[in-house]
Amino acid sequence: METMQSWFGLKQDHRDFSIQTEGDRRLFFARHELDVELKRRLNRAFRTENPPKMVLYGDWGVGKTHTMRHLQYEIEKQEAYRAVVVFVELPDITKKATFQVAHSALLDAFGIERAKTWLLYFQTKHQADARQLIQDYTQSNDIAIAFANLTSIGETSRIAWDWLRGIKLSATEMRMASLPPALEQSGHFVKVLQMLGRLAREVQDAMLVFMLDEATKLDSVSDSDSVAHWRNAFKLLADDSTKEVGLIVSISVIDLNDIAVPLQDQQVVSRFGQSNYVRLGNLSEEETRDFISDLVHEWIDDDARERLLAEFGHEADGEAISAKSFPFTDAGLSLAAKYAAYRDGAGYTTPRDIQKNLDDLLNRAIDDRRHILSSTYLNSVVNV
Repeated sequence: METMQSWFGLKQDHRDFSIQTEGDRRLFFARHELDVELKRRLNRAFRTENPPKMVLYGDWGVGKTHTMRHLQYEIEKQEAYRAVVVFVELPDITKKATFQVAHSALLDAFGIERAKTWLLYFQTKHQADARQLIQDYTQSNDIAIAFANLTSIGETSRIAWDWLRGIKLSATEMRMASLPPALEQSGHFVKVLQMLGRLAREVQDAMLVFMLDEATKLDSVSDSDSVAHWRNAFKLLADDSTKEVGLIVSISVIDLNDIAVPLQDQQVVSRFGQSNYVRLGNLSEEETRDFISDLVHEWIDDDARERLLAEFGHEADGEAISAKSFPFTDAGLSLAAKYAAYRDGAGYTTPRDIQKNLDDLLNRAIDDRRHILSSTYLNSVVNV
């Protein structure tokens, strides 16, 4: 059976025209102005050493996760930025879930081994003062004990890490680690994250940036005490005075008025800053054309394109074709963009739906034995 790869000459590492949010994170199609704006925000954050704090929001399928991954790529590829990025998707949560769910996921992604390595450096540097410095910095003797225990041998280290993640300890574990049952206060969770940020500065001379994807799940939280817990954590993390860590959140919502309660609270909005709630809009017909053009040009192998054009050029039906449109003709590409943008009658679409439409059209072309999709051919298979 013919594959999409062989039929249209895709590069070796591509089987179809779909974008993988992590694997293809260096790419950012169509939204050129947004790309420039996001890079400007990052430049400002790292120039001033004020960690980036922002909320990305937009319709489902608009590309928020890919944008988050692209931001991660931009931060990590720039040596001048000097940053450690911790990216997690918010786990499934219940109506009574607190910020501990996100906090635990962030620490899991950060990793106990990295925490132990950084802490050992900190202890070696500060010697006998290390524990007192942590206590003064976090304003918690218990947090200081937990961090100190991380470099212990055996089970005590694991217990201390679980406690810092907000896991409730058994009576035996409490005795072994000299800790209370659980870390519970939102302010204490933030202090732990800030301490990791301080370690990043001391050990790596780097900024620690947390990225929390799919915060739409916060809609499930309805318990008033739990909502307050999230609100206070976000308020503290987003505040300008919290310079140890950055926080970038994504959430699927079209209108800011419908955003999850903890993120629309004025105490939180005022700290992030209204301008740092960045909307990812749906793509217009023109942007859809740019998206498809950028995608096919990136995905298709240059030599394979030339070979297929030489062999099947007659399928262009006399229409102009270029490296930025193949396997469409120029007119065919415009028609495909119009089809994607107006398929539901809206006049705009999302990257997710564009990829689905592209998959439909190109699979139909293979069925019809077409390597090139002209406007003449497309008019015979779609209604625009």
